[in-house]
Amino acid sequence: MVIRKNMKKNYALISVYDKSNLKYLCNNLEKNNYKFISTGSTCKKIKSLGFNCIEISKVTKFKEILDGRVKTLNPKIYGSILFKRNNKKHINEFKNLQIPKIDIVVINLYPFKKFLNNKNHEKTIEMIDIGGTSLLRASSKNYKYVTTISNTYEYKLLIQNLKINKGFTDLNFRKEMATSAFKNTAEYDKLIYEWMQLKKQSNKKKKLRYGENPNQKSFILNSTSSSIFDYQISGKEIGYNNIIDVDSGIKCLKEFTKPTCIIIKHNNPCGVASSNNINLAFKRAYESDSKSAFGGVVLLNRKIDESFSNFISKFFFEVIVAPSFEKKAVKALSQKKKLILLKLGNISLKKQESRSTLFGTIYQNIDNSKINRSFCKLVAHKKVSVSSMNDIIFGIKIVKHLKSNAIVLAANEQTVGIGNGQTNRVGALEIAIKGLNKNFKNKKFICASDGFFPFTDSLNLLKKNKCKIVATPSGSINDQENIMYANKKKISLYFIKNRLFKH
Repeated sequence: MVIRKNMKKNYALISVYDKSNLKYLCNNLEKNNYKFISTGSTCKKIKSLGFNCIEISKVTKFKEILDGRVKTLNPKIYGSILFKRNNKKHINEFKNLQIPKIDIVVINLYPFKKFLNNKNHEKTIEMIDIGGTSLLRASSKNYKYVTTISNTYEYKLLIQNLKINKGFTDLNFRKEMATSAFKNTAEYDKLIYEWMQLKKQSNKKKKLRYGENPNQKSFILNSTSSSIFDYQISGKEIGYNNIIDVDSGIKCLKEFTKPTCIIIKHNNPCGVASSNNINLAFKRAYESDSKSAFGGVVLLNRKIDESFSNFISKFFFEVIVAPSFEKKAVKALSQKKKLILLKLGNISLKKQESRSTLFGTIYQNIDNSKINRSFCKLVAHKKVSVSSMNDIIFGIKIVKHLKSNAIVLAANEQTVGIGNGQTNRVGALEIAIKGLNKNFKNKKFICASDGFFPFTDSLNLLKKNKCKIVATPSGSINDQENIMYANKKKISLYFIKNRLFKH
């Protein structure tokens, strides 16, 4: 057991918010020959209890300022607490300060926790203790020589240890109390951090009309300095489903550089087309599945002019998104009071996404792989033409953004059949072919799949519907059988670089 040697008079610095048991503490410290240094209200309380006490401003020669926000933050106080009692240089520097030697620091912090739910933000801010935590950390750091008391229930432990060691404390006790103090300050800072995070979120929090359904409450927390509402130039209040649809559409639209139109319905593209101009791209995307397009979200990667606005206003859509609008176009489209117009330019894609589950939030890196010719590898039959390869790339870009299982049938950079969200791939293919035969019968097309074909039945179905070009990920135990079947039936089969599931 290590016991410190007496270095002249002993002082305890006491600064407490909770003044309970203060008489018990001071009475026993005085019996052990300790004198008191204290801050404003604590000093008054100690004096009112009948003890002598030196106010800290008399030691520092510096009065409290800023309504008591600054009172203990002074080099004389920290010099007294932090100097090493066995270091000659420290001892000499301390003597030059001409202040009492502080051997015990008793602090309890402002009760920040009690003010967490206080509606007055300023009152809660004022309960963030600065000087107290600093004193606790300083004295705890120098626990070899200084005793730190950070809880009222530790008063009794302190007095017991002083009694055992004839007015001093032992090293083991000082270390134990320092550990307790660091735990308290860590928990205190964590509370402040969590509160600040909630305040930060509440500043970014916006209530939405409702969630996926009218009986569900919802809100959005903006993750960037700009929110989707900053981009709105006309229309009704943006809703939960609108945000999800726009998000999905932008991610898909980012795949394209040519003038392209994507129509989103229930978080999935239902019609997509690329062309030489945006007007034609829209017409072809709409023709892909005009029934599903009704009430959908239209996203374009080119400016909307007045002529195009007059044409598109004939249709019913929930939202129209474009990088820019001519003034006359805005005027024309704004006549539809409920139609939401969003002027969205170059929105940056994130590198990571998350999803909330019953077991916690899960994260994954976003697949931002560039889809081009090098993304595809010919494994059966013959190489296709440039235009067919363009259709393959076009189809893969779209199938990547459909709910699995997903199939895209495309011709001349236009979707002619889409099947998605099915529990088996053949089911998705059958839906896509049904759409094809209804609107684009006898049209040559390519097929893109987001996952591998586990059997040859999908290729067989495509062959029956005169499809001669297929792009799919590899990974099935029957890959070789599919390759053999494609060669036999003269189907150009391409394996793509990655699986593109989207659950």
